[in-house]
Amino acid sequence: MSYFDHAFKKTFVGTNSFIQDGTTATSALTVGQFGFYDKSWANKATAPTTGEPLYLVAGSIHPATNDKIGPFAGGYSESVKSKLINPKYISGFWGVPSCPPQQAVITVGETFNDLDCNLNSGSVKHKIFSCNSTYNLRLDIKGSPVLRFLTRNNYFTAAAYTGCCAEGVDGIGAPVNPLVVYGQWAYQLLNSPLIAPFINIQITYSIDGGNNWSQLAPGTNIVADDTTNLTDLFDYINGTTAYPVNATAPEDTMVGLVITGAYVDTEFGNCTFYPSDSIIAKLEPVKLYASEVDLNGDPCAFGGVCVANACSGFQGTGFGETAIRSVIMTEAYMQQPFYTGMDLRIREITNGDDVTNAIDKSGTYYRYFIQHNVPRFNNPTSTFDNDQYLLEIITDGSNTDFSDFINDWMEAAGNPTTFDTKSCPGICTPIDIVVAP
Repeated sequence: MSYFDHAFKKTFVGTNSFIQDGTTATSALTVGQFGFYDKSWANKATAPTTGEPLYLVAGSIHPATNDKIGPFAGGYSESVKSKLINPKYISGFWGVPSCPPQQAVITVGETFNDLDCNLNSGSVKHKIFSCNSTYNLRLDIKGSPVLRFLTRNNYFTAAAYTGCCAEGVDGIGAPVNPLVVYGQWAYQLLNSPLIAPFINIQITYSIDGGNNWSQLAPGTNIVADDTTNLTDLFDYINGTTAYPVNATAPEDTMVGLVITGAYVDTEFGNCTFYPSDSIIAKLEPVKLYASEVDLNGDPCAFGGVCVANACSGFQGTGFGETAIRSVIMTEAYMQQPFYTGMDLRIREITNGDDVTNAIDKSGTYYRYFIQHNVPRFNNPTSTFDNDQYLLEIITDGSNTDFSDFINDWMEAAGNPTTFDTKSCPGICTPIDIVVAP
């Protein structure tokens, strides 16, 4: 057993190069350089064939010209070193690529990509909307960004009234152009101060049986902060501009909404950066759920409009925002804390800017992880024990020389562990609407 069920983590900046020339001293490693060294601190050009234990060493992120501690104490420019790694005790070695996050995208109604409905069998893609009726679409937005914004999940019900029936039409029954309903739904959602910051909406339609698809706002997406498009949309709603319509029958107009999760949080620059700044919005996309709801009728007999998942949102990896926080934590363990007080000039005095110089917060990085154990042959409990360490190496991309070195090293030591490459989830094909000429 061990004292802790987790691994002690240490982060190395390896954004420059993997050094294996056999001559570079640890004191000569610059920012972003890393390599393996033996007990005499000699660089290893090749993996030892005897399974010899080695140190992983990376250059300091602090340049020697700004060394405020002094040469006798090692100084800020002292290279970063791991515990002695015995290849027999490496239990895991893997790489994690930078994966872009994926926005959640749902479609409502009948759209050009013809997706299957998520709802019950009563849902239809081409719903006939009648005059003198009100149709309600509920949109729920969930996820950590929403909870941070409102301290609760976000939802809104948009109501679309189809207008009075024409003279001579009694009661409810005459079909109307479905754009009348979808246009009001989109406008109300984008006019909501709680919903609008989290979504982007496209209104798609076809008046020729699906042979050609267009957007109601020509040329661009309809977004909440685009007042021109919202004004154009309102002109359709109030009758100033006539809706496009199928010439044979208005109800045959094919219409749908493409709703994309599109929340962007506030970000601060390096000068005012604090590790406590929230990065939830960058890591986790919002989740979208929509359904047509019947507020008065029998829910068992109600047939709503089709809602489908075009893309499932998932979290990205490898952001500079997370990498820089890992480096700051390692620096803190090395008694070089990142200043987070009121007077940010002290950050410059204490070399805090070196962290943001070494890691680009807006960039993306490939990360290697080495998990290994350091046995304790003597401890207060008189029981064989070991400490577990997790070494994170932040690089600009995958490095075959580095992974081959460790694989050869473990193989020479009789360790069956091999390099494991993680993969990114499948990315949805971007939804591009082909606008008819």
